[in-house]
Amino acid sequence: MRADRALGCDVIANIVVDFFKSLGQQRIDGAVNAVNAKKMGAIAKAKSSAAKQFNKAVDAPLKAAKGAAKGGGGPAKKDAPKAEGGSVGWFSKKKAEPEQQQAAEEFGGAERTVAIDLGAINRSTFKPVVGWVVVLNGELRGRDFRLVDGKNTMGTAADCDVVLTDPYLSSKHTVIRHENGVFTVSDLDSTNGTFVNDRRITRYDIIDNDKIRLGRTELKFKSLE
Repeated sequence: MRADRALGCDVIANIVVDFFKSLGQQRIDGAVNAVNAKKMGAIAKAKSSAAKQFNKAVDAPLKAAKGAAKGGGGPAKKDAPKAEGGSVGWFSKKKAEPEQQQAAEEFGGAERTVAIDLGAINRSTFKPVVGWVVVLNGELRGRDFRLVDGKNTMGTAADCDVVLTDPYLSSKHTVIRHENGVFTVSDLDSTNGTFVNDRRITRYDIIDNDKIRLGRTELKFKSLE
């Protein structure tokens, strides 16, 4: 009889021990799961932040290139509406056109990641430097202006390629063109005329070290060719 009672006590003791072991393991597992959940949340947040920063870095030169291509030349307005489809970048989404919408839905969704070739944009807007002019007198003395392949307008207007501050200049005074290796200066019907080597000209082919005078501003021309 005593042996039976002792055996029953041992069984009860084992049941109680197993119960507390199970309870303790459940609490440990719960704590581990909570830590893992916080860890995964932090990783997801870091990835999202990195993606936003990457898109911001990609969008900045692209917007600048688009503004230059359109002739804007200035920073975009803060209150300007965003283009349809959101910002452009490797992590952005582009809204499909009606024809693309139907095709996209057939393949499981309308949104696709869009990749932008920044190199192609830069190549389309880049013009090589072929020479420069240096101001010899006045408040801009010593200032040099680069000349690019094609047309280079000179005057007091803010949209000129070479902006000078001489009050005796017209807003669009003259232009220097570089075509097929030849530099040509052409007067743009200015009030006070254009001079090359102290001779008034209407159109004249210039060479390295020629002196150009616009109003009262004297410049020395340098060629890279």
